[in-house]
Amino acid sequence: MLQDLQKGRICEIDAINGVVCEAGIEHGIPTPVNDMVVEVVKMKERRELKVTDAPLYKFEGLFE
Repeated sequence: MLQDLQKGRICEIDAINGVVCEAGIEHGIPTPVNDMVVEVVKMKERRELKVTDAPLYKFEGLFE
């Protein structure tokens, strides 16, 4: 996935973490960490964040 992002390609985030998010929705189970991982990677795909950026602030409050 990192190599894809570094080369400006779309990566397989939907096939990895996205499946977990979809299963959570289907079964009524929240998946906030996976949801955020998918969001951050998609932001990197759209070049809204640099590949080297680590926006850990987006995960604040998910573990409380």
